[in-house]
Amino acid sequence: MIKPTLSFGNPLRFAKANLAEKNFLAFQHPDKMKVTYLLFAFLFTSLSFETVAQDPVVIAEEGAKGDLDVEPDVRDLSFRERLHFGGGISGLSFGNPTSIGLSPMVGYMATNTTIIGVGMTYQYFAYRGLPASNLIGERIFVRQYVPALSALLGQSFLTAQIENFSDVSNSYASYSNPVLVGIGIGSKIGINLNVMYDLNYSASKISPYGSALVVQVGGFFF
Repeated sequence: MIKPTLSFGNPLRFAKANLAEKNFLAFQHPDKMKVTYLLFAFLFTSLSFETVAQDPVVIAEEGAKGDLDVEPDVRDLSFRERLHFGGGISGLSFGNPTSIGLSPMVGYMATNTTIIGVGMTYQYFAYRGLPASNLIGERIFVRQYVPALSALLGQSFLTAQIENFSDVSNSYASYSNPVLVGIGIGSKIGINLNVMYDLNYSASKISPYGSALVVQVGGFFF
């Protein structure tokens, strides 16, 4: 007689299934579930922070176009926005002769690197032993910012200007018309130092500056 037997299959497989069930139940334990959630939250936060660090967000100023470190094209500005006003002191000379001038000016940004403008000049001029002269002059000028020059001296430019003077205190006096060329150091808005040479200077002519070397300090302020 054959006795019926109960078969539970492979004992090893049964043991593995039982262990897996216990692990699943243990995984669902509230304390271990909290640890698991915290672990996933930490990993998610770390990945998010890494993504933000790799791809920084640039916040532009209101109304700005393009990158903040890129100078906007002045051709996109209105005529009034391309005008700048300023002035300075010119023709400083102490001794014989003594001269000092005040010169308001207005400049127009033709391009991002070129400024053209006009100005008026009042120049006090006196030789020792002679009556002082009060000169009124007009001038036109151009400034050209050159990247190669700026790389050597900081923000700097080439400049040229032509001036015409009249002596309001002596209508018979005649002065040469300076033709100045040189370099300037300074930003487009702010204080500049210009050092120029008068191409029209001659010992046989009366110069309003008294020297071929002319130094001007000033700039555009708004």
